[in-house]
Amino acid sequence: MTHRRPGGRACAFLVALAMTMALSVSVAGPVGAMTPRPVRLEAGPHTGYTFSSTWTVIGTKTVTLAGPLKTTADDRRWISGRTYLRVTGGPLAGRYVRESAVAHIPGLIATKTFVTPTRVAFGAGTYLGYRFDAAWGLASTKRGVLVGPSGALAARRVLIDGRPYAEMVSGTWAGYWIPLVSPTVLTASGITCSVPAHVPAGASQVFRVLPGAGRQVALTFDMGGRMTPAVDILERLVIDRVCSTIFPTGTASLDPTGQRVLAIIRAHPELFEVGNHTMHHCNLRDGGGGAACPTTPPTAAFIGRELTGAAAIIRAASGRNPAPYWRPPYGAYDSRVRTAAAAVGYTKTFMWDIDTIDWRPVNALPTPGPTAAQIADKVMSRAVVGSVVLMHLGGYNTFDALPSMVLRLRAAGLMPTTVSDILR
Repeated sequence: MTHRRPGGRACAFLVALAMTMALSVSVAGPVGAMTPRPVRLEAGPHTGYTFSSTWTVIGTKTVTLAGPLKTTADDRRWISGRTYLRVTGGPLAGRYVRESAVAHIPGLIATKTFVTPTRVAFGAGTYLGYRFDAAWGLASTKRGVLVGPSGALAARRVLIDGRPYAEMVSGTWAGYWIPLVSPTVLTASGITCSVPAHVPAGASQVFRVLPGAGRQVALTFDMGGRMTPAVDILERLVIDRVCSTIFPTGTASLDPTGQRVLAIIRAHPELFEVGNHTMHHCNLRDGGGGAACPTTPPTAAFIGRELTGAAAIIRAASGRNPAPYWRPPYGAYDSRVRTAAAAVGYTKTFMWDIDTIDWRPVNALPTPGPTAAQIADKVMSRAVVGSVVLMHLGGYNTFDALPSMVLRLRAAGLMPTTVSDILR
């Protein structure tokens, strides 16, 4: 994959951050003017800075981009432990933006090459190393678990699409890029979310906000219907080490793209778990939903077949058993549907408290769908501890919403994770 590249509490957080920086930024040495290079600003809020001749902030401007903006930068400066890019086009033209996963020069930027390989510190935990293709798209990963503190040598420290990495030359990840906790600190960044086993079937339950959560939010993605960005979304979640719960339909799981998605899920048990979204995405309460669906309320036997048929396909492709997790198509269920689902092992019904409505295109009439910025803003403004966010792997602007959404959730102290991580 080539990485294609506010509102509410998040806006307040960003403004406060900008004001703090305005009081504290000082020059730490320039990187320098450069021939204009491509820059990608992801959807969402961005703050542009103007500096005095002594590199003190003298002005800020915050804008929200509905979708990604491709522009250029003609200067890159190192200021108070951060790099800034002076953009030449768009609403922040002539201002500096902080270089990051949401504002970056695509591809690799070398920040430090070590004459002698230098140690990267690893704490106990699970880590992913990455290999990239010639266009700096994801090529492969290598997972490892360390039971105690360790270290290995790196040849250089870089940014790849605004994300900090070390190029490892010794240890488990020799030949791979290891994410770092910051662009300036040689400490490896591990996976901080978790994918424990599903909770036991037990009694029938419906979840909209998950009980027992710490500072966690469940990101969930339905897979069915439109499949165009599905693989890109999964690979972006891998790049940013975001644990998520995926609810595929059986028919989507048979699609070639669906098979690729489930192969990624199989390859990354440290990040993904699956639930069941039925075989044909029928309305199990009222009937209807497609040619394979009855036009009247389905029987209990039909409901059972919809779940068991999909489960066999999902299990074969992903290596994971979706039971007892399921999500009713259209969110349509009643006690009769829940009883029929429970009879075949599906006792945990997952609804949501944040519906991004990402399945609707922006140009839909009479009601337009959300832009990428609106998706991210909706999640940020409504997320509470234990929230369940509903998105789709076929969402029109979901891929472009993820960088801002994930960055801002983490900055706000809300860890995006799986439903099992919270319920366990």
